[in-house]
Amino acid sequence: MKKIRSLVQGAVILLLFCSPQLKAQQIVVTDSISTAFLPALSYNSDFGFMFGGLVQRYHYKKEQPPFFSFLTIAGIISTKGLASGFIELDKPNAFGTETRLIASVYGARFLNDPFFGIGNYQKIPNSTRTSDDLYFFQSFSSGFDIRARYPLRISSTGKHFDLLSILTFDYETPWDNGTDRLIMQQAPLGVDGGRTLYLGTGFVWEGRNSEFRPTSGRYAESTIQTSQDWLGSSYSSFTVDGEMRNYISFFLLKEITLANRFYFKHTSGDVPYWNLAYAGDEESLRGYPARRFLDDNVLFLNTELRTWLFKIKAIKGEFGGTLFFDIGRTFPNGESLRTITNDLKYSFGFGGTSSFFTPDFILRTDVGFSDEGVGIYFTSGYMF
Repeated sequence: MKKIRSLVQGAVILLLFCSPQLKAQQIVVTDSISTAFLPALSYNSDFGFMFGGLVQRYHYKKEQPPFFSFLTIAGIISTKGLASGFIELDKPNAFGTETRLIASVYGARFLNDPFFGIGNYQKIPNSTRTSDDLYFFQSFSSGFDIRARYPLRISSTGKHFDLLSILTFDYETPWDNGTDRLIMQQAPLGVDGGRTLYLGTGFVWEGRNSEFRPTSGRYAESTIQTSQDWLGSSYSSFTVDGEMRNYISFFLLKEITLANRFYFKHTSGDVPYWNLAYAGDEESLRGYPARRFLDDNVLFLNTELRTWLFKIKAIKGEFGGTLFFDIGRTFPNGESLRTITNDLKYSFGFGGTSSFFTPDFILRTDVGFSDEGVGIYFTSGYMF
């Protein structure tokens, strides 16, 4: 599910000067609706040039922060054979209750889905630009994700501790792949296709000053999920994951935000390859190709310095930049805790940001460098 969301987000770059269809309200007032329609023309190292469109609709009400509702609809195709559609609705106070409901549905066909092997840590020179058919296969995937957050505690400053409930379904199948493809040679669990239905729960601590462009505060999330054959899944597995984010700002010519994110994921049982822990893409280790490292567990740390540099009133836009450093690795179950920090992979790079329509709408470009090549990503929203 995370992969599909990043595919759609990665297809967004604003065509300011050639689209008469852009409409948005520039100032957020007490009760307002801001709608952004964006034709998309973009490039991503993993998916090639991408074309499509995205609609984001922000409905704000002062008495219901951070917003009354937020809707995203997107569809893209790419030169590497990706065709994907995605719809997500984020609705605080759903059905007149205190529950925040986040629901999404997606479908995708990919003619060059990457598979570099499970537990493959041998260096692949120029992995971000390789055209070797060995590492790619054809796949189809679809599914939905429903998450409900119920506040257990809300402070006087708006910080809250939430109970999280999760229902996730996904279906994936490789199709029409020959024996010259690595996925057919290794035949990992799921190579014949299958479905998983995960039920899960967890907790969320929301203490940031903004969900879309935070400059201070903390965020934490931890979940436990299980997929069982008696629930209708093709595989029985267990997943634990969690992340922590921290934001600190200081002034040095401009206001600068130091943002840090730590993420981990553990999987066990019969886990199909598409649900294993991975590192590599614009949401984990930038500069490595998507799912470059695949195994039972993953941990990584992302650090960014962010700032907004200037505004151009003529186009009502704001522009900034980022410097980043990513480090982490995947590893199999049973590895000693004393060795999990061995063989860490790292990448670094820089990016540019811009904001239009509403301060919450952010476009980001990242260029990541690793020991296997360079990754270039056009994305909507901050990485974390």
